[in-house]
Amino acid sequence: MNKIVTLITLLAALLMFAQSGIAEEDKQSKADLAVANILFDYDFGSEFASYRVDENGFVDLIMASNTPSTIYSEILTRMQNHPDIDDVMASKSGPACKISNWTQ
Repeated sequence: MNKIVTLITLLAALLMFAQSGIAEEDKQSKADLAVANILFDYDFGSEFASYRVDENGFVDLIMASNTPSTIYSEILTRMQNHPDIDDVMASKSGPACKISNWTQ
């Protein structure tokens, strides 16, 4: 009887840890998709931005050094206000982009 109770407790603990891992992965993938969609709204978004999303939905964004301030602000604001993105750390310290027609 003791072995059965121990086994059930072990299985319950294992399921709880497995679900928390799935939730973290889900949070990361949702934030990653949100960033990709926001950048996709801007022509050549992948050409002037590089980013990393951690398991908590935190985004580290590096944009081209010649990104226009208005576009940089728009993208940053959209990311900061997106419900699937936990927080954003951004900079315009990437290599200059050769694209001259920045549009949304």
